This record gives sequence, C-alpha cells and structure tokens, in this order.
Amino acid sequence: MKFLFIRHSLAVEREKYKGHDLKRPLTQKGIKRAKKFFKHIKRIYPEIDYIITSKAKRAKQTAEILKMFYPETIYEETALLYPGAGISDLKQAVENKKGVVAVIGHEPDLSNFVKELMYAPNLKLKLTKPSLAEMEEGVMRALFQYRHFKDEHA
Repeated sequence: MKFLFIRHSLAVEREKYKGHDLKRPLTQKGIKRAKKFFKHIKRIYPEIDYIITSKAKRAKQTAEILKMFYPETIYEETALLYPGAGISDLKQAVENKKGVVAVIGHEPDLSNFVKELMYAPNLKLKLTKPSLAEMEEGVMRALFQYRHFKDEHA
C-alpha cells in the first residue's frame, strides 16, 4: 500500500473561530491553495484508489477538493482521524485497503504516522498547509509542499 499523507489546507485560525474546533472551516485562501496544489498533485499521481479523511470540517473540505480531481476514487470520512489520532487509529481506518491511499488529516498526527512507519522516532518533520508526504514500505518517497508549486503559473 502506498500512503499519501495530506495535511488539510489553510483554515480559520483557532483563536478567531467561535465554534467547536472540529467545525472550523478552510479560509477562501485555503480553498484556492488546495485547488492549485491538487492540480499539480494530479499530474504526479494520476490515480488514487481511496481518499480517507478526518471528519473535521477543514479536513473534509480539503478532501472534497481532492475528490474533484479524482471523481472515481472511493471516498470515506472517519472519526478515527480526528485530531489526536494515533497509529492504531490509522491502521483501523485503512484496514483492507490496497493501492494508493490518500489520508487527509492533521498535525502532528500525520508526521507521527510517518515517523512510526519509518521507525524514525527522532525524525523532525512538520507538514505545512497543504502538503503531501508519500510513504511506501516504510520509506518516505516524496514530500510536496504548497510552496513547491506556488510560483508556477497554473
């Protein structure tokens, strides 16, 4: 199985949002960034078999934008990937999945998944908004951040 760990795009700041944190949405800038980011990601990863996302609004919105680029992909939302998810939650969320699995979630959870799968507890990694870390067979094969594409003309 190949994992594409994707951090959600820019959301309304926690301190400025009056509602429950799980309902905090993406900003307009975050929506625009996600669309541009995934346009480039689609060229790199022409097919994704599963999109599995946290049920937190900002992650779901990011996953829904990703789904626009992969309309045939199986889409699932799960509370297992809420902020604070651990490796056992990830394993349960992806149980019986094969192929390329995009996991949309939160920090530091996604970085911790990478560290656990690489058996590298001292790895210093923080995924920015939005970004993607590709993992396969315990190896991080690629890391893409929005800044890698922001100066290119879409």
